Amino acid sequence: MEDAESQAPMSSLGLDVTVPCEARYLPILRQLAHRAVEYIGYHKSLRDEVVQTIEHAVHGVFETNENAYTDIELQLATTEHSMLVRIRYLGAPARGEGAIEQLLAQPDGDGVPLDRLRRAMKTVVLGRESGAGGADFCELTRELPDGP
Repeated sequence: MEDAESQAPMSSLGLDVTVPCEARYLPILRQLAHRAVEYIGYHKSLRDEVVQTIEHAVHGVFETNENAYTDIELQLATTEHSMLVRIRYLGAPARGEGAIEQLLAQPDGDGVPLDRLRRAMKTVVLGRESGAGGADFCELTRELPDGP
C-alpha cells in the first residue's frame, strides 16, 4: 500500500463488510474505507475527503440509540468510471422512507452530515428497501480518479 500514489487507479474492486453497530467498530470501518480508497488511487486530499464522507454517513448511527440499528453493512465497489458506496443500516424496525435522511440531517456539532455527503459525492440516494427484511440505506457515487 505504500506506493498507492504511483499505481494506476483500480478498475474493479469489491468490498462488503458488516459490523455490529457499536462505537468500538467505527475505527474498523474507517480503516477499511481508507485502505479501499487509497488502493483505488485517489490523491491524498481526495482520499481523505472520501473517507470522511463515508464516516459522516455512519457516525451518527453509532452515536444514537434512537434508531436501534444493530449492524452496519458497508459495500464499496468500482465500475469502469465510478466508485459506488452503499451503506445499509440493519436491524431497525421500519420507520418510514425518511428515517435515515432525518438522522443524517441532524447537526452533529460542526455541520450537517447530509450536507457534507452532498458536497463531496456526485450522487447521494437515501431510502428504505422494500419487503420484510428491508433496511435503510445510503448510496453514494464519485468518479474514479484519472490515470497516472
